[in-house]
Amino acid sequence: MTQADKFLNSILMSLPREYNKYHTPISGIHNNRLLAGTLPGELFRLPDDYPTPRKVLQQHFPRTADECNFSGGWGYDVEHATIVKEFDPEINPHKRFDGVSLEYAFVDKRIWEELVHSKPADERFQGFHYITVAQDLCDVNGILHDHLIVAVRAFLKKDWYALKADWQNHNEYKNDPEGRKKHIARRKAAQIIYRTEYWFNISDFMSV
Repeated sequence: MTQADKFLNSILMSLPREYNKYHTPISGIHNNRLLAGTLPGELFRLPDDYPTPRKVLQQHFPRTADECNFSGGWGYDVEHATIVKEFDPEINPHKRFDGVSLEYAFVDKRIWEELVHSKPADERFQGFHYITVAQDLCDVNGILHDHLIVAVRAFLKKDWYALKADWQNHNEYKNDPEGRKKHIARRKAAQIIYRTEYWFNISDFMSV
C-alpha cells in the first residue's frame, strides 16, 4: 500500500461508520471540516415510496427531460444507487452523455425534490446551494461506484423572502456596518445545513 493509499484510508476511517461501510476505495477527496454542525440527511430524505428518479425528473424538469438518462434509485445508499448511463436508447440513442456532469445535475435535481417538490407549499425551502465535502470512487462487488457526501444549505421560503426584502429595503446595508452585521447574524440563524449521501453506479461509462 502506497503512502497516498494509507493517508486516504486513514481519512475514511475517521468518517462515521455508515460512510465507509461499503468502501474498497480507489481514490477520493475529503473535507470533513465542512461536515461540522450539519443536520443528518435523514431529516430531508425522500419517502421510500417516492416515484423513481427517471419518472419524477421527466415530470418536474421537462426542459431537461432528454438528459434524464438515469435508472435505479435515489442513491441514498449503495443498494439503491442511481445508475448513470452513457447512452440511453429510450431518450436519445445517438447521443453520448458526460457521466460526471450528469452526476452533479442529479445532485441538484434531488435537492429540488427534497426541499421543494416533495414538501407542502408552506414547508418549502428557497435559496439553497450545496458543496461536495467528500467523494470516493469505490469498488462494490466488482461494480464501480462514485460516492459523494454533500452539505446543503437552505432557508424556509418565508425566511428567505423576509431576509431578501430586508436586504433590499436597506440598500444592502452599504452605509450601515452594524445593521449589516445584524442582518448576517439573522441570516445565519435562519439557515439550515444538512449532509446527505449520493451513490452512483457508474459502471456504464467507467470500469474498475
